Amino acid sequence: MAALAGSLGAGLLLVAAMALVAESGLLVGVVLPGISVTVGLGVLAGTGAVPGVAAGATAAVAGAVGPSLGYWRARRGGPAALRSGRGMPAAAARVLRLAERRPVLAVALGQWFAVVRTLVPRVTSRVLPYHRFAAVSIPVAATWGLVTFTLGRLLARGSTTAARLVAAQQVTANVLLAALLLAVAGAAVRAVLRRRARRSRPPPAPGSGRCSTTPDAGARTGTEDRR
Repeated sequence: MAALAGSLGAGLLLVAAMALVAESGLLVGVVLPGISVTVGLGVLAGTGAVPGVAAGATAAVAGAVGPSLGYWRARRGGPAALRSGRGMPAAAARVLRLAERRPVLAVALGQWFAVVRTLVPRVTSRVLPYHRFAAVSIPVAATWGLVTFTLGRLLARGSTTAARLVAAQQVTANVLLAALLLAVAGAAVRAVLRRRARRSRPPPAPGSGRCSTTPDAGARTGTEDRR
């Protein structure tokens, strides 16, 4: 039984690590519940389901690896729309430009907010060399992992303060995700409307080019030939 519990615990830690890395390392991470994973690890550690030290290390290390993965994926050719801002809603484009102007601050603060945590490494990769990005991202992301992991352990002990903090984080994550989805949907609708508008334009009338001759001009030419 002890061996079975140990193997299950190791499997849970592996799955949690993969989810944490994917949340900030892949664009699909905007819909992944990063804080739920770290808080869940804390709850499991608090109840003795997984070793506390190993679970805390997983939250810290995987939380720090994810942003670096997102940074390098963007440097090697991320989505063109995200790199250029073209085709994005004006508000989203302004946020991207702000992150580019204050990249260090964006990295330090963005780690604490879902959705933003996924996008910031990609935006700042355009303006920050990796050693500067890592100097901020790795300690901040590791701290985020440990703090949210500790909230989970406090939840396991029945802390109402921890419950309120986790609930506030979840509400913020839902609001940011809804805003992102609305922005993407708005951009998609505008693109479809522009495409339909281009298709609905009437084609140019036949013979409207510069090389065509009018009947009057042809008549005048014929008269001059007879003369």
